[in-house]
Amino acid sequence: MGLYAQSTPQEKLLFEQLNQSRKEHGLPAFDWDERLADAARAHTQRMVDANELGHVLKGEPQVAERLAATGIRFNRSAENVGYNSDLNDMQHAWMDSPGHRENILNPNYNVVGIGVVRSDDGIWYATQDFAHALPQRTTAQAEDLAAESLADLRKKEGRLPLRRTQEPELEHMACEMAQAGKLDPARPLQIGGVREALVYNNSRPEELPHGAREIARNNHYTQFAVGACYTGDRPDNPGGTFYVVMAFY
Repeated sequence: MGLYAQSTPQEKLLFEQLNQSRKEHGLPAFDWDERLADAARAHTQRMVDANELGHVLKGEPQVAERLAATGIRFNRSAENVGYNSDLNDMQHAWMDSPGHRENILNPNYNVVGIGVVRSDDGIWYATQDFAHALPQRTTAQAEDLAAESLADLRKKEGRLPLRRTQEPELEHMACEMAQAGKLDPARPLQIGGVREALVYNNSRPEELPHGAREIARNNHYTQFAVGACYTGDRPDNPGGTFYVVMAFY
């Protein structure tokens, strides 16, 4: 996402310096995400109001929960905070600190939002919120991705493709597991004709679990069905994840 009109000159400065550091180390530039910027601005204002530097201030959720509340889907996140009387020195100070530098140069993050606020005594406070943003996928898209990954895996194993059939009950099962926050591999086996099941959760539904390879090698199945359900409000997966149920016949 590009920079939005509401970004301040100070935020733009830190964003440009941040990407310059990435460029100097051969890394791709961050995209700006206004949702993360809003979260960063809110946190920075909290630090100014409390006259305190920290990632979680009193009464504030954890970093990942704050970012998830913006609606962004992600599977990794981090945060840098700092203050300085000279805003131009902020990025240099972060780069001189191993932990902050690691976040800045982490190739697993692709988006950032920055919030800058100046206190009444002239000190600049700043927050950088990083994330590895994921596509906003529908349930149908998640099911298709899982099915395509299975087809690719069978092809690599030298097996013929399975015919995909529809089983609406699988999506219902996936949603119940998502709500409970617990996988139940035995549940799909209660459906008539199902001989084996693959149950997993992942923010990237195309990433099948380890057990999928053994199933892909099996020549005793002729068809399969897949159901998925997204959940974005689980504390163990604040950035959102899909629960996926695959049944083999």
